[in-house]
Amino acid sequence: MEATMILDCSSYSDNIIEILKKFKQIGWDIHSQQGETEFLPVGDDDMYEWQCEKISEIKLYEIVSKKMALHEQIGVNLFYGNGSEGISLLADTTKEIMLSMSIDRKTYKGNNTDMVWYLENIIYKLIDIGVRISSYKLQEYDD
Repeated sequence: MEATMILDCSSYSDNIIEILKKFKQIGWDIHSQQGETEFLPVGDDDMYEWQCEKISEIKLYEIVSKKMALHEQIGVNLFYGNGSEGISLLADTTKEIMLSMSIDRKTYKGNNTDMVWYLENIIYKLIDIGVRISSYKLQEYDD
């Protein structure tokens, strides 16, 4: 099974860095349990050659800023709390932010994605802190 969430946060901000900061505020961190950040580098050109380095948030925001200026796709893995659950965030703009629930995906009754957990820990929390979400879509499908 694979699961994705697509968000439109364009009515809140057109800056992906602002959205990343809001994810941090609701408990999603750019650092894995090993303290590393996984991201698509500048010049990746849709090759999806993820980099894994120990970098600061400021350094990541510099990379994201450069990618936005070059109109490149932004890719960052985010991890919830100090746990192993994570999402891969992919976006060209804040109008369509795709979250792939691929890192230690929360499941319910077998291999089904626990969509309630993702709703509670992403959508509801973003709304609670004032992020206006114009639309969102949840999908689950067989590989």
